[in-house]
Amino acid sequence: MQADSSLSDKELEELEMFLMSEEMPEDGMDISTLDGFLAAIVLNPQLIAPGRWLPWVWDMEDGEGFPTFADSQQANRIFGLLMRHYNVVVTSISGGWFDPLWMQLAQEDGSEFFDAEGWCAGFMLGVKQFPDAWQTVFTGHMELVATMVLLGTEEGWKTLEEHGQDAETRKRLTQGAYEAVPAAVVALQEHFKPEREQALRSSPSGLLEQQPRRRDTQKVGRNDPCPCGSGKKYKKCCWASESMQ
Repeated sequence: MQADSSLSDKELEELEMFLMSEEMPEDGMDISTLDGFLAAIVLNPQLIAPGRWLPWVWDMEDGEGFPTFADSQQANRIFGLLMRHYNVVVTSISGGWFDPLWMQLAQEDGSEFFDAEGWCAGFMLGVKQFPDAWQTVFTGHMELVATMVLLGTEEGWKTLEEHGQDAETRKRLTQGAYEAVPAAVVALQEHFKPEREQALRSSPSGLLEQQPRRRDTQKVGRNDPCPCGSGKKYKKCCWASESMQ
């Protein structure tokens, strides 16, 4: 199976269940927050290696915690699913057909609506952790990220509260992100296009690095960086934990 192929519904559920499991740190991402976070990472014209953004998937607060994998097979499996979804986000944004992955939330009245706030919070975390390229957006094109700021930051949530937004109005705002977010992603892709092209011209090797991976997911070797994002070698991290069980 190609590393950039879309995850099936069953695979998305598998990844979602792991992200919500007790094996994850308390402040880990859910599937919708992950999708928003990856969108910001991919839109950034500066190539951000997985080793830099992956720790924030496990630990949104500090980027230091990481999961407790049952064994190397599970570590490879989850890392493979994450990278395949990342590559799909790359392909869909560059191709102009990005569709946010919203998590459905059940309401007290039995209805459901999609978690636009969680997606936007993930997006804004990606902006916050790698902010340099976003300065031109916040100083001159705030309209491109207005929805994400309103629904994905503490400042935005305070604004909603200060204006006395009731639950129904808040629900309408989050549902309105269905249309606002995809259009904003397209606009941001166009905004960053000149900067991205300049980066590729100045670094020819970057052209290959920016493209979605088109090879089968590789197994993690004992001396490779651990897929959990700890920064340690696999043999001194999850592999060591597994060996002591």
